[in-house]
Amino acid sequence: MPEIPYGGITGNDATDDELWAHGLSMEEADDVWDGPAKYFNQAARDRPGETAGRRRQPARMVMIGPDLSGRLLTFILEERDENLVSHVVTGWPSDREDQARYRQPGGRMRQ
Repeated sequence: MPEIPYGGITGNDATDDELWAHGLSMEEADDVWDGPAKYFNQAARDRPGETAGRRRQPARMVMIGPDLSGRLLTFILEERDENLVSHVVTGWPSDREDQARYRQPGGRMRQ
């Protein structure tokens, strides 16, 4: 199970390209991380080709929260190192399901 990224988040050129394709930037991911984001484990059923007992990729976490303008954004994070710095894999403007998930009780927040 991935840990909440208490040490921050990071990206690379591939992250920038992926976020750009969805109309987002790493700065917006940082804004969400800095704010009142909620964190959820990404279920294996939500990842193509994987099941709970058979993982092909490292565990991932969903981060949902508002940017500085209040727009809800969703980012997928992958735990990267012992310092609890997570790598941003992708992101998108939150759809209705993500918005409902953020507004309902549940999820974890950084303290």
